[in-house]
Amino acid sequence: MSLRISAHAYGADAERALKDAVARAKRLNSGDRLAPVTIVAPSFQAGLHLRQLLGRRGAGIVNVQAKPLKALLELLGAGSLANAGRRPLHEAYRSEVIRTVAEAGPRQFGDLPIEGSVLRTLERAFREFDDCEDEQLDAIGAAGELPRYLIERYRDYLSSTEKFYTTRDLAHSATNALEDGNAVLRDIGSVIVYLPLDWTSAQTRFLDSLAERQEVEVIIGLSGDAETVDRHVLERWGLDPEAHTSARPPFAQRVVQSPDAEEEVRSAIRNVAESMFSERPIPLHRTAILFREVQPYARICAEQLDAAEIPWHGPNTQTLGQSIAGRVLGGLLNLLESPVPDWQADIAPWLSAGPILDQYGELAPTSRWNQLSRSANLRRNPSFWLDRLTKYRAARLEDVRRLDRSSDEEHPGHRPWIQEELRQIDAYREFVLLFVGLIESLPDQGSWSGYSGALRGAFLRLLGDRTRFASAGVGGDDDLELARWDDVIALLNSIEALDELGPTTPVRVAGVLRGGLERPSGHHGRQGEGVYVGDLSSAAGMSWDTIYLVGAAERSLPMIRGEDPLLSDEVRARASLPVSGDRLRRERNSFLAAMHTAERRVISYPRADVRNQQARLPSRWLLESATQLNEGARVYASKIAEVPADVVAATPSFERAVAASASAADRQEYDLRSIHAVRHPLDHFLASDSPALGRGLAQQIGRRTRALSRWDGVIEGGAAEVASRPHSAGALQDWAVCPYRYFLGRVLRLEERAELRDDLQIAPIDKGSYIHGILDRFFRDSEDQLVPGQRWTDADRSRLRAVAEEELDRAEQLGLTGRSLLWRRDRRNILADLDTLLTLDEQRRALSKTRQVESELAFGMPGESREMLELPLDDGTVLQLRGVIDRVDRSEDERLILVIDYKTGGAYPSQFQLDQDPVLRGTALQLPVYAHAVRQIYQLDDSVTVQSAYWFISERAEFAFNGLTWDAPSDERVRDTIGLIMRYIRDGLFTARPGSDDRTRDNNCRFCSFDPICPVDRRARWRKIRDDPRLADYVALSNVQTDG
Repeated sequence: MSLRISAHAYGADAERALKDAVARAKRLNSGDRLAPVTIVAPSFQAGLHLRQLLGRRGAGIVNVQAKPLKALLELLGAGSLANAGRRPLHEAYRSEVIRTVAEAGPRQFGDLPIEGSVLRTLERAFREFDDCEDEQLDAIGAAGELPRYLIERYRDYLSSTEKFYTTRDLAHSATNALEDGNAVLRDIGSVIVYLPLDWTSAQTRFLDSLAERQEVEVIIGLSGDAETVDRHVLERWGLDPEAHTSARPPFAQRVVQSPDAEEEVRSAIRNVAESMFSERPIPLHRTAILFREVQPYARICAEQLDAAEIPWHGPNTQTLGQSIAGRVLGGLLNLLESPVPDWQADIAPWLSAGPILDQYGELAPTSRWNQLSRSANLRRNPSFWLDRLTKYRAARLEDVRRLDRSSDEEHPGHRPWIQEELRQIDAYREFVLLFVGLIESLPDQGSWSGYSGALRGAFLRLLGDRTRFASAGVGGDDDLELARWDDVIALLNSIEALDELGPTTPVRVAGVLRGGLERPSGHHGRQGEGVYVGDLSSAAGMSWDTIYLVGAAERSLPMIRGEDPLLSDEVRARASLPVSGDRLRRERNSFLAAMHTAERRVISYPRADVRNQQARLPSRWLLESATQLNEGARVYASKIAEVPADVVAATPSFERAVAASASAADRQEYDLRSIHAVRHPLDHFLASDSPALGRGLAQQIGRRTRALSRWDGVIEGGAAEVASRPHSAGALQDWAVCPYRYFLGRVLRLEERAELRDDLQIAPIDKGSYIHGILDRFFRDSEDQLVPGQRWTDADRSRLRAVAEEELDRAEQLGLTGRSLLWRRDRRNILADLDTLLTLDEQRRALSKTRQVESELAFGMPGESREMLELPLDDGTVLQLRGVIDRVDRSEDERLILVIDYKTGGAYPSQFQLDQDPVLRGTALQLPVYAHAVRQIYQLDDSVTVQSAYWFISERAEFAFNGLTWDAPSDERVRDTIGLIMRYIRDGLFTARPGSDDRTRDNNCRFCSFDPICPVDRRARWRKIRDDPRLADYVALSNVQTDG
C-alpha cells in the first residue's frame, strides 16, 4: 500500500483534488464504483458538507463515508480498550481528579484554591499533556520547579485514571488494531485525509501504520501566506516548500465599517436578504457568517437571524447553563456554594428562568413571589426567611387596619395590593419551605450520589418530570429546551460515578456541575438548512458562495495572547509543543482558509465596543483587503475614515442604514423604511393596521405643537366623574404640584411597588405612623384630659413611655426597624422626642388656654367616622372632602378651636411661607380643609375662632409650631384655590409640570415615584405649552413663570 501527500490551495483547488482522489481510490480498486472510501474530514460538519459537495459534482458518494479523525480512531481502537476495562473519561470525573491530585501536592499556587480559573488552567495543560509522548513529558519535567510540579501532578492524574483512556491511548490502540489485522479495514477501504490540521505524533504514527495496509492519500491546504503559514505546513508533512507554488492570498471584495457589533451583523443580514433576490440569487445554504470572537457575535447572529426569520445552522455556542433547565440547576447550585444563602442574591434572580411549579404542580407566579420576597426582606440566613414572612404578613394586616382608619392619602392604590399580597403569602410560604428544607437536608460532607439525588429531586420538584416540562410550552425552541432538560438530568446522573473518589462537599459538587453547565451543547438547526453561523476554525473543509466575516477588529483578529502562564515558550520549544508564534500561525491559517471558502467575501469591523465603552480599530488583516481595493495604496487604521466609500463602506448609524439600504434586516426595519419614505406617516397603512403604532405617531406629531393636546394629559370631554368623587387634602395638593402626578396616582390608582429594601434604619413613613399611633393610644387611654396649664405627672410620662415601648417593640418584631445598632439610637431619640413633646404640650396648653378633645378624628372615612365635609364652591358645586385630623384642642370658654397636624419630618412649610400664602400655591391644603371640617363637625358659628398648625414633633425640626388663624381673606384664598383645582379636574386637564430646575433634576420630579414612566421630554414640553390660555390660571396659581 502507499501514502500519497499533495498540497493544494484551500477552497476550489482542494475540492477538485478531493474529487480526483475519490475517483482515483475507486479506480485503484479495479474500478469498482462500490469500493469503500473513507474521507477523514476536519470536523463532523465538514464531513456532511463534503458528501453533499461530492454528490453535486458527480463524483459519486456510494460507499463513501466522511468522518473526523476521532471517529475513525474510535472505530478501530475503542473496542480493544473497552475489552480491557477502560472507558472514555467523563469531563466531570476528569475535573475532579485534577482537583484532587493538585490539592494533594505541594501548594504551588499559594493560598489560591484549586477551582475556577486555576482549575481550568490545569485542565487545559493536562489536556495538552494527553497528546504528549513520554519523552516530551520528561523534557517538560526537567525544565524547572513549576514544570516539574505539573508533570508530577499529571502522572498522579494518570495513575488515578488508569481505568479510562485519553486521545493518545485511543491513537495507540487504533495503531495496534491495525497491526493485529482489524477486520474493520475492509469496510474503511481507501482513506483520504482531507485538510488535516496539527496532528499529534501518536496520530501521525497511526497514519503511517494505516498507509502500510491501505491506500492513503493526504490533501493538505495552502493558505496563500507562503512565509508565515505554508512553509511550516509543507515542512510539517515532509514536502519541499521550494517545490510548491503557494496559492494566491484571498482578499475581500467588500470592506464594511459599522457603528457597533449589532449593526455590523444587521448589515450582513441585509446583504444576505438582498442577494436572495438579485439577478443571480444566492440561496441561504450557500451563505455563511463567520467570526473570530464567539462572544458576542454568536449571540448577536442568533438573535438577529431569528428576528429576520432567516433559518440558520451551526455549532451551538449556547452553554447548557443558558438553557431553561440549566439556569434552574445553576440556581440550585448557588444554594450549595453559599454558606448562608441569600434569597435575593441566590434564589430570586433565577426563579423566573422557566416554568417553575408551585406546591400543587401548577405554574407558580414567580414574578409576584419575587416581589413578595423583596417586600418581606428575605435576605441572608434561611433560618430567618419563614420568620420574616410571618412578620411581613402581620405587618400587612396592620396596614389594612391602619388604612381603615385613614384617608389613604399617601398611597391611594395601596389597599388592593395589600389584599392581593395577603392572598398569596400562604402559598408562597409553602414554596419557601421547599428551599429551607433543601438547605437544611444537605450535609456538610456526603456522597456524590447523595448530593446528586437531592439536587435531582429539587430540580424535578421545580420543573416537573419530562412530560410535565414538555407540556409547559417554554417557547419556540421547545424541542431544543427539552433536549437540554435531558442533558441536565444526564449531568446530574454522571456525578454519581464519582462516589469512588470518596466523600465530597457541597462546594465541590457545585463546582463540578457548574463546569458541566459552562460547556456548549449540541448543534443549532438542521445541517445545511439556512445560513451557516460559526467561528473561523469551524469553516475548514467547507465552502459557500458568499461569506461575511464579522468582528475583524484589532486585538480580536488576531487575538492578542501572551505566553502560557504555566509553560513558557522556552519550555514548550524544548518539548516540541506549540509556542505563542505557532498559535498566531494557526489563527492566520484559519483566517485565510475561511477566506478561501467562498468566491465572494465581505469583511467588516465595528467602530466601537458599546458594552466596554471602547473605540475599535480595524484588524491588520482587514487592512490587507482594504489596501487591495485601494489599488495597492496602503490603508492605515488611523486613516481609514478618509478612504473612498468604494474601498471601505461606512455605516454612520442605524437610522442611516435603514433609510439607505436596498434591503431590510427584518420586518421591523422594512416597516421603518416604509414609514420613513412617506411624507405623512399618519396616512401610512401601518398606522391604521397597528393601533399602537398609529397612536405613537400621533403622539409624536401632537407633542411637536405649542398647543395643549390629549398627549399632554388633556381628557377630551372633561373628567366630571373624577371631580364628583370624594377628595382628600393630599389629593388636591398632588394636583397643585403636578396634575399628571394626580392623574396617575389618584385617577389611574398607580403606585410604585416596594423594591428590595434592607434598610439600615426605620423608614420615615413607618416612624411617623408609629409615633402617630403612640400619641393616639396615649390620648385615648387617658382617663381625664388635662385642663389648661395643668402639668403632666410622672405617672403620665411613664404611661406614655410604656405605650411607646410596646409599639416600638412591635415595629421591631415586624422587621421594620433596620439594623440593631442604629435602631437603638433611633429608639432612644423617639422616646426622648415624646418626652420633650409632653413638656412643650404643657407650655402650649397654658399659653392657648386649651385642652385636647380629639385624636385621629376621622371624617368621611369608613368605620367610626364623622360625616363627609361638604365644601360649597363659587361655581355652585359642592366638593366632598375626607381625612383624618391628628389632634383637636378646645379652649375652656369654647371660643377657640386649635387643629393640629403632627409632622415627624423636616420643618416644611415654614411659618414665613404660610404667612406669605396660607395654601402655599395649593400645595398646603391640610390645615384649611381640617379647619372647615371642624367647623362642620362642631357646627361652629363665626364667633368661634379656628386656628390650625403644623407641629413638627422632633428635635431635628426644633419642635416648630407653624400655624394660622383662619379669617375671611384666608378663607377666600382657600375656596378660590380649591375651586380652581376642581375646575381643572372637571375639565380633564392633567398636564405634567416638572417645576423649577435645581441643577440636578426638576424639583417636582426628584422624589416622585412616577418619574420613570413620565415623558422624558416633559421639561421641553412644559416650555412649549405653559403659555396656552387654558393654563393661564394654573400658571398664576403656581407662580411658575420661572419654571424652565
